[in-house]
Amino acid sequence: MLRSMYAGVSGLNTHQQMMDVTGNNIANVNTIGFKSSRVTFKEMLSQTLKGASRPSENRAGTNPQQIGLGVGLGSIDNDMSSGNLQSTGKTSDVAIQGDGFFVLQDGDQKYYTRAGNFNFDAQGNLYSGISGLKVLGESGEIQLDKTILPEPTTYMDIEGNLSSETEDGKTKTISSDYIDSKGVSHTLEIAFKKSTTDNQWTVVEDSIKIDGDKTLVGTSPTGDHTISFYQDGALDSGSEVGLSIASIDGAAPATINLDFTKLTQLGGGSDIKFGEMDGVAMGSLESFSFAENGDVIGSYDNGLTQVVDRIALAQFENPSGLTRKDGLFVESPNSGVANVGMPMEGGFGSLAPATLEMSNANLSQEFTNMITAQRGFQASSKLITTSDEMLQELVNLKR
Repeated sequence: MLRSMYAGVSGLNTHQQMMDVTGNNIANVNTIGFKSSRVTFKEMLSQTLKGASRPSENRAGTNPQQIGLGVGLGSIDNDMSSGNLQSTGKTSDVAIQGDGFFVLQDGDQKYYTRAGNFNFDAQGNLYSGISGLKVLGESGEIQLDKTILPEPTTYMDIEGNLSSETEDGKTKTISSDYIDSKGVSHTLEIAFKKSTTDNQWTVVEDSIKIDGDKTLVGTSPTGDHTISFYQDGALDSGSEVGLSIASIDGAAPATINLDFTKLTQLGGGSDIKFGEMDGVAMGSLESFSFAENGDVIGSYDNGLTQVVDRIALAQFENPSGLTRKDGLFVESPNSGVANVGMPMEGGFGSLAPATLEMSNANLSQEFTNMITAQRGFQASSKLITTSDEMLQELVNLKR
């Protein structure tokens, strides 16, 4: 009699635990990156009233006679399946399509999550909007530079055609901006003069000006520079010349190499221009974005777009073995050690920018589990009250 009562008590406890897990799943149905849990039960120890007997020549064998002593909690399993993806339009949001976890760090402790609602702090560090922990990338903590330091121009090429039909002594003048060491833009002007010698042009040193001032610049080697062409119009000699530019408003003196290898001398009109060049003006961050392969891309007001880092992902042999901690996951002895890699490489998933992974809790399934837990709890309660009534009848036999 008491066995049935204690079995009922165990049923109350385990179904209450099932309700606790189900309630947590339902409560987190809208939690970003949440992974639901599942409860399984197991039978507790059984009391053997009579053991099994072996078949003999005259008698059949008999099965054991055992009475179970109730129910216990078998396991609480993490469901690591992916939740649905929801487009948010926010550039700092990102979701994982496929395998992997984002890696967060707090001192020496690493945490893992599928929730990609990230932001950048005042120092440009990428951090989790849920936990405030910094997000790790390919080279450690991800930091987005708010400004780009200037890089002075050291190379400029000039391309196009100098007409073979140009009269001797005629000039063709072009101009372009370049960047000094302080990131300030200046205008370089240069003129090409048709020589009296066949298939030759001259870069006249006095025609080279910086912001309209020819005293700020000289050629290296000094003097006019001659460019020669073959009869077929291809460049023969004089493929480059160096410019030495004086300090302007505190900027360092500059040396720029002019490259003429893309010039031709053919019939028709002259059409030359500045082509490729280096040098970057100082830039301030305008926007940022994430790419599918994890690249963190900054766009600056100087027109430059650059990859500043790459978001890292982690994989586990047994992700269901991860331990939950403060809404995140940490390694456990049964999860295996984190294998850290990059999106779209080595089996890792890709990233979906401006998107978040929603909870994988299935509300219809959780309501079904809730009803099941409730009915199991009611049945266990009924078992206790019925056992109590039977005990009461036994006590009443004395009357």
